[in-house]
Amino acid sequence: MILRNKVNDKMSNKKNNNEEIMDNKELVEIDKIEQDIEKISEKAVEEEKKDIILKDKEDSVSIYKDKNKRIRLIIIIALAVILAFVILFSVITCINKLNSKVYKNIHLFGADISGMTKEAIEELLSNENSKIKNEKISAYQGTEEIVTISSDEIAFSIDEAETLKEVMGYGRSGNIFKDNFDILKALIKPVDIEANYKYDKEKLDGVIKNIDLTIKDRAVDDNYNIDEEHKKLVITRGKTGNAIDYDKEEDKILENLKSLSDQKLNLDMIQRAPKKLDVQKVYSEVKREAKDAYVDENEKPIKFVAEVVGLDFDAKELENILNKEENKEEGKVIEFELKVTEPNVKLADITSKYYNDKLSGKTTYFNAGQTARANNLKIALDYLNGKIIMPGETFSYNAVIGDTTAAKGYMAAATFKGGTVVNEMGGGICQTTSTLYDAVLMANLEIVERHNHGLPVGYIQPSLDATVYSPVLDFKFKNTRNYPVKIVTSFSYGGSMNVSIYGTKEDNEYDITLSSATISTIPYTTKYVYDSSLPNGAQVIDVNGVNGYVSEGYITKMQNGQVISSSLLSRDTYNAQQQVVRVGTGNSAS
Repeated sequence: MILRNKVNDKMSNKKNNNEEIMDNKELVEIDKIEQDIEKISEKAVEEEKKDIILKDKEDSVSIYKDKNKRIRLIIIIALAVILAFVILFSVITCINKLNSKVYKNIHLFGADISGMTKEAIEELLSNENSKIKNEKISAYQGTEEIVTISSDEIAFSIDEAETLKEVMGYGRSGNIFKDNFDILKALIKPVDIEANYKYDKEKLDGVIKNIDLTIKDRAVDDNYNIDEEHKKLVITRGKTGNAIDYDKEEDKILENLKSLSDQKLNLDMIQRAPKKLDVQKVYSEVKREAKDAYVDENEKPIKFVAEVVGLDFDAKELENILNKEENKEEGKVIEFELKVTEPNVKLADITSKYYNDKLSGKTTYFNAGQTARANNLKIALDYLNGKIIMPGETFSYNAVIGDTTAAKGYMAAATFKGGTVVNEMGGGICQTTSTLYDAVLMANLEIVERHNHGLPVGYIQPSLDATVYSPVLDFKFKNTRNYPVKIVTSFSYGGSMNVSIYGTKEDNEYDITLSSATISTIPYTTKYVYDSSLPNGAQVIDVNGVNGYVSEGYITKMQNGQVISSSLLSRDTYNAQQQVVRVGTGNSAS
């Protein structure tokens, strides 16, 4: 193309110089030369490209080979490290497998137990358990001690088997990787193993209930009961007051017993308003249709169905009564008449032949001179008298007795509360519960719920008593016999009372005796109260101290003079009653 351009220029010049123009044949030759030049140029370019590509490929192969060398080197090093680790791991595993003692840097109860044998750990746990035995905690409301709790009372102790398993199992209980890792971890930093503990949850719940009952100015919710004798709904308005968080205080008790250090439990008081009565809920619980009693003697065993007295009331009317300002007063007792429908057939009328046999009886004694207490005993016994319990039915003392109110004739009398003796409405009726408890045991009936007193009682043997405090503590038993039983009571103003169980003797009857034993004594302490009204140094005992104790109750069953069985009924703790002494700080008499 360049050549052609030069030729054209030359031709143009020739024209300008009036020269002769080249013919067509010369032009063709020039084009051919130019095409050959272009082909040669293109071929040279292609060859140059090939050289560049080939060089790039050679460079890439060289880089790839260098990279592969580095990767192979890394893999070789990694395999060497893994092999070394495996060899080390195998050696450590072999060494650990041969070690039957506690591994290095393991701690228990805050002490280093490294290298101890299984037998040494067993001895250590046994010694620690002996420290816990009969450990005591004093519960305080503010600055005042209200109750004492012992470890024995809730069967609290170290679970030696589980703790031993955990200690000896450290570094041995998982797979070999985890075990060796745990052992190496302990070498770096001490490992504290927590001891396992066990306790009786039901007994701990009972302790917390007792603490709740002894709290001064405690909160009480609205509650109700049915006075079956007078067919009334008795509603008691609640009171704003102190309360505790059951779960929180239980946890604190357990932590105190574990630590063996701070044996003072400061109760956290919560101010709580009473929960109001849900009238619709009460209605659903009280409303019932009347039903006749019947006996089906074709059933084996015989089927007894007690009558049901029909009860009803106007829920709206009760709600209106409760909403009256004068009935919102805290602690007020409101009696509400129920509509009663009597059944046509009553069980007592058609089962009299089934109560001819006396199955058991228990007599206890009281001070006839304490007229208020004697009065309360008689009223409670009247409520119990004639009560029939069907086979399979569970009796509830609180459900039968109801609230001990002045409206029922009860009077204020001495009762246990907060580790001391106070006067409360209905005081003393626990003697009827205790007497009934023994009669029920001797009739070979099943105890469902029973609580011992917090302090010693004088009218019955230790561990053969039963206390109630509605609605928290109840006494319940189940008629496990094939026939109904009836409670029969008697009262003497001379100072005695009796509770008997009547029913039908069966083929397999026992002669049952009850006994108790005192295991240990809890000495009472003395509290001194300074009194400026007394001469300086003079002392007056306000409350006599009484030692507490730990005791056990037993039941023995005999047939034809032979002992069939003898078993433990319960192990109970009765706190000591603190002696209170007033000490004079006034001027001495001249």
